[in-house]
Amino acid sequence: MPLITDNIKENAEKCKQCAFLKLRNAEIDKNSVLYDEAKMTLEGVYRASCNMCPYSKDFEKVYGMKPYEYFPLKP
Repeated sequence: MPLITDNIKENAEKCKQCAFLKLRNAEIDKNSVLYDEAKMTLEGVYRASCNMCPYSKDFEKVYGMKPYEYFPLKP
């Protein structure tokens, strides 16, 4: 198990406050014409933003999963 310091915990909390992850957890209108295309596009944006974020490694150390796996994509 990796050493989890206070700094790592703080960075993991910063990752939880990410606007992309809050958007991922928001309700999306299923009746929209481009629902499936928008969902796939947003999933790519979420994953790319998490992979580039400097806090995602610390989030993974604390919670054991990537941030986009921790926050479910609501249908």
